[in-house]
Amino acid sequence: MLQSALVLGLLLQGGQAFRPQAASLPQAASLRKAAPAISRVNAPIILRDPSQSARLREEIEDPFAKARLFVWPVFFAAAGISSFFAVTTLLAEAAGARPAADDSALNLGIDLVAMVTVGFGWRREMEARDKRLRRITAGAAMAALKVQLLRKDGARVVKLAELRKTSRDAFDEEEGLRVVIVAAREPALIETLQAASKQSAALVESDLLLVPICLDDSGAGGAARAAPPAPELLAGQSLEHLALPQAIAGWQEVLETELETAVGQDAAALSRGLTLVLKKNGRVGTRRLGCPNWSAMLADVSARQSAGLDTSNI
Repeated sequence: MLQSALVLGLLLQGGQAFRPQAASLPQAASLRKAAPAISRVNAPIILRDPSQSARLREEIEDPFAKARLFVWPVFFAAAGISSFFAVTTLLAEAAGARPAADDSALNLGIDLVAMVTVGFGWRREMEARDKRLRRITAGAAMAALKVQLLRKDGARVVKLAELRKTSRDAFDEEEGLRVVIVAAREPALIETLQAASKQSAALVESDLLLVPICLDDSGAGGAARAAPPAPELLAGQSLEHLALPQAIAGWQEVLETELETAVGQDAAALSRGLTLVLKKNGRVGTRRLGCPNWSAMLADVSARQSAGLDTSNI
């Protein structure tokens, strides 16, 4: 009976990517005028306990998770009770209170293995649920992050949520923007900035907005620390396609999980860079190691437009 329950538990566990060219700023000093806004608003965005809406969305993503979280404890309790009786049986046999049986030790071994296996499956299920909730909560926190648009009509600070196509907030771009977040160490970030600057007009026309984040190892315990790019890196470049991250502590907190996952996949991830592309509806459409291939992204948008396909949700 117990072995059948164990097999059923393992089966349950198995079930589960035309705006004019912006005016260039000739000197880095003009960029420093915008820099104080980065340090003035530095309050972190706390990833609090998941909200009710986050839990409901998690249930929609995996509707059978609740059932599995009910079944695993039941199996664990059954294995624990069976192990308890097997232990008492062995003790009774050792004390001479009952006749010895040939399979008493074997039964205890099976029960203990079943309990450990079910416990391992239960733990994995809990970790998978927590990971889904962290990702959903981080997505909501990402919408609250702020950037400073570097438009020729004046720099202004907006939330990422205001850049969505469906937003009715202060941002006046009716079609919304595709936000391309690039977090990398300085050498890779410089290459990305230079490549994007050469195609600034095309990026603006395709509603692509670059948010560059510079990474270094000055965080606690040698962890990656996020920072806005130095003004000198942007000097002499077109800025119409750029937005600078504000309240950098919030960015650090939201990107921490993404960076941890990236480093787990590739130890050189920080040097290669991490790219997150937010679609016009605000959802993360692409997560990839490495910096963006601007030509490929522009070609994709152009091809969809030429074919008459919907480009509002890419």
